[in-house]
Amino acid sequence: MTRVAIDLLGGDAGPGVVADALAQFLRQPASPDVDRSSPVSLCVVGPRNLTEELLAERGVDIHGEHAADIAHANDCVPMTSSSQETLALVRERDDLTSTVGIDALRDGRADAFVSIGHTGATVAASVFGLGRLPGMGRPGLAVELPSGRGPLVFVDCGAAPFATEHDLIRFACAGRVYARSLGIAAPRVGLLTIGSERGKGDRLRKNADALLESAFAADYIGPVEGHDLVGDCAADVVVVDGFTGNVALKSMEGALRWSVSTMARAYGNDGPARELLRTSHFLSGGVLLGVPGAVVVGHGASSPIEIIACINRAAALHAGGVVDEVRRSLDAFGQLDARGEPLDAA
Repeated sequence: MTRVAIDLLGGDAGPGVVADALAQFLRQPASPDVDRSSPVSLCVVGPRNLTEELLAERGVDIHGEHAADIAHANDCVPMTSSSQETLALVRERDDLTSTVGIDALRDGRADAFVSIGHTGATVAASVFGLGRLPGMGRPGLAVELPSGRGPLVFVDCGAAPFATEHDLIRFACAGRVYARSLGIAAPRVGLLTIGSERGKGDRLRKNADALLESAFAADYIGPVEGHDLVGDCAADVVVVDGFTGNVALKSMEGALRWSVSTMARAYGNDGPARELLRTSHFLSGGVLLGVPGAVVVGHGASSPIEIIACINRAAALHAGGVVDEVRRSLDAFGQLDARGEPLDAA
């Protein structure tokens, strides 16, 4: 049995959409949208009374037939909170859903944690509450993109906006482990930059290019461009700093929304396009790589189906031992400080 803690609060639409997902998950464990190979139990992280009320409104009695635990939390970090405000809140308050959920994971009361709330709050709570895996500087958030050749692991997409070239090496290492868990036997690494020619880009890209070639040799294919991410990319794992990665990811999301709405206007039916998007796993959550725990961060605008996909992804992370594999893979690299710089630097 895998125990997944899930943040009731946060997200763009409030707790109702999370409650919809939980009700569907608890009532219909055999439905196609809840496909999983091993049993999963839920721990809802949020105000106890609100949790019971919202689920009861949806016909779910978590103390009876549809059993689930509750980890009481009073509040969440607002989605509009700045980076500085978020760090202060996570440091100062232990009653937020992000901190309570991560504490449950750290203390062994849960095997994984899922949130569609403030990304920075989940990342900060994870680092403060769980620490970093040995050899890791900043953790990276990895998403699975539906490229022309199959799944493509894109890391980082927002956890580490100030990543160094040394961070990018660890992103590649952890990303390859995650790619193998998705069925890619020998993942190849690429570096997102402004051109496919070697040596192009700013200092971060130039330094990372040289280090990636040294660390991964023939498994490093070199630079890739933005259009390769959902095209016929030769890489299985593409690394980038979190600032650039987040801009790229949200640009793709916007392009997809425009495509769906345009097809709806042209054909009077957006169902086929939305079905293709739903089955692509594009919005089924980012995996936080580099912390000693299975943590999944979903999009703030996630639908109930996408939240269920996040729960299943978190359960699969734990069941597949991905965190332990990442830990072992990092043994080949030196230690970094919290700023992504080598500890043995002069």
